[in-house]
Amino acid sequence: MSVGHALLGILARGPAHGYDLKREHDARFPGAKPLAFGQVYATLARLERDGHVEVAKTAQGGGPERTVYALPHGGRKTLEGGLEQVEPAVPY
Repeated sequence: MSVGHALLGILARGPAHGYDLKREHDARFPGAKPLAFGQVYATLARLERDGHVEVAKTAQGGGPERTVYALPHGGRKTLEGGLEQVEPAVPY
């Protein structure tokens, strides 16, 4: 499963920002290498560019600006399509 599909699966539960997505990914996949924040945001940028996620809102709090991402209809279709595909086995 790609990082993009994992993030789409997490976003299927509801909108979230990158920090929450990273934390949820690392909690759900404890045997996997933890995601770097740069990887999360680069993946989100690609998913947004391709229409698989959208910016729900941008919140400015006491710290840095936080962008909240949501899963539009196109992202749900991508997620469902990814779940139907069988990935070939690769060396661990």
